[in-house]
Amino acid sequence: MSLKLEINKNFKNNNSFKKNINSEVKKISLFHSKIMNKQTPLIKLPGLAKSLGIKELLIKDESHRFGLNAFKALGASYAMSKQLDNNPEINTFCTATDGNHGRAVAWMAKKMNKKAIIYMPKGTIAARVDSIESEGAKVILINKGYDIAVEMASNESTRKNYCLIQDTAWLGYEKIPLDIMKGYWTQVHEITEQINSKKIDLVILQSGVGSWAASVVYYIKNNWKDIPYFMSVEPHSANCLFESIRLGTKVSVNSQNATKMAGLDCGSVSSLAWDILYDNLIGCVSISDELSEKSMRAFAKPIKNDTKIESGESGASALAALIGLCEQNKYNTFKEKIGLNKTSTVLLFNTEGATDPDNYRSVVGN
Repeated sequence: MSLKLEINKNFKNNNSFKKNINSEVKKISLFHSKIMNKQTPLIKLPGLAKSLGIKELLIKDESHRFGLNAFKALGASYAMSKQLDNNPEINTFCTATDGNHGRAVAWMAKKMNKKAIIYMPKGTIAARVDSIESEGAKVILINKGYDIAVEMASNESTRKNYCLIQDTAWLGYEKIPLDIMKGYWTQVHEITEQINSKKIDLVILQSGVGSWAASVVYYIKNNWKDIPYFMSVEPHSANCLFESIRLGTKVSVNSQNATKMAGLDCGSVSSLAWDILYDNLIGCVSISDELSEKSMRAFAKPIKNDTKIESGESGASALAALIGLCEQNKYNTFKEKIGLNKTSTVLLFNTEGATDPDNYRSVVGN
C-alpha cells in the first residue's frame, strides 16, 4: 500500500487571488437550487481522527448529490445552461468521460430535452456505461485511453456541430471548462456555511484533470480568512499533476498500468487548473489502488460511533492520502512543516459513492 509525496518547490503562500466573487457565487447557487439541488452533509469522524493522530476530520459527502452518486453535475449543469442561454438552438451535447462527468452531462441533457453523446475510454466497466445510458445518452466506447476519448469527442463536436462540454481546458477551449469550474463553487459555498468560521488546516483534493481541485482552491483563497494548506492526490499510474509539479512544467503521462480509480485516470492537467494549482499546492501525493481500497473499508466499517460513508475508489483517495501520510514516519519532516498533528483539522471530500458496485462489494463486503 504505497504512497509517493512530492513537495512543491513552487509553492507561494500568498493571497493573490483576492477578488469579490460573492455575487457570482450567489447566482450559481440560485441556479442549482432551481434544479432541486440539496446541500450534502459535512460529516465529522472523531474516531478516525483520533486514530490518525489529528484533532478533527471533516468529510464533505457527495455520494448522494442529485441522486447521481457524485458531485460532477454541479459543474456540467451550470456550463450547459450557460451554453443554452447563448444558443437555444443547441440540439446535442457531447463529452468524454471516465464515468461521473459523462453521467452528469447525460442527466442534464435529459432535463433540457436535448441529446447527449458520451465517449468513454477502454476499460470502462459496464455499470458506468449503464448509468449513462439510463439517462438516455448514446455511449461510444473506444479502444483507447481517456485523453484520446477527449480528442475524439472534440473532433466529432466540431464536425457535427455538437456542443462540447469538457471539464478540461486547452488553448482555444477555455470558456466552457471555466463555467464548469464555477459550477463547483456551490459545493464549497455549502462547506463555508457548514464549518461556521471553523479553521481548517489542510485540504486534500482529488485530481484527475485538476479542474475541480483548482475550483476549490480558487474559491477558498477568495473567500476564507484563514487559508489552509492544499494537497492533491492521484493514482500512481495517472499522476500527471504530480509529475508536472515535480518537473515544474505541465506534462502528460502515458502509463500502461491501469487503476481502479477511474475518475482520476487522466493523463494531462487542464491548462486552467494548472495556472491555479502550480503555486498553490504545498505538495502532491500519488497512491496505489490498495491504499484507496483500505480507505474505502475505513469509510464503510467506521470506528466506534463514526458515521458510515459509502465511498468509491476515487472518492476514498483523499482519505487514502491522509492515512498514508499519518501512518508513515518517513514523512514526519513534511508533516511538521505543514503542522499535521494532534491540533489539526483536516477537510476531505468523498467525491463519489459506489459507482462500481461489484468492485465495492469485493473490497468492503456486502
